[in-house]
Amino acid sequence: MEQTKQEGTSVPKIRHIALRATDVEAIASFFVNVFGMTIAYRRKNGSIDLSDGTINLAILPLRLSGQRPGFDHIGFTVEDEDKACQHLEAAGARNIGTTVDPHQVKFRCPEGFEVEVGEWSGAAPIK
Repeated sequence: MEQTKQEGTSVPKIRHIALRATDVEAIASFFVNVFGMTIAYRRKNGSIDLSDGTINLAILPLRLSGQRPGFDHIGFTVEDEDKACQHLEAAGARNIGTTVDPHQVKFRCPEGFEVEVGEWSGAAPIK
């Protein structure tokens, strides 16, 4: 299904990618040293948010048995969060919760992976 941009509205932007790691500090240092990313935020749960000035790259610790290092989820910043959530649900995604720090509305897509709508440390605004 193709969605067209309406006059005066912004296209949702990818502003967050989350990776799981066995050694959060080492992987964060890797991205800082190799790609010049900056540490935007250290979360109380041990996660580290990195930024390239536009995108937030979250390095998350492995939490559950069976979790593997690698891609975890992706997040979009949108102009109208309620409308984006309605579009997600209409397309078959299931709302699986909301977080406060950082603010995110989480969805499970029909294929089973997670997509978030929200705001993240170090991520550029949509406009």
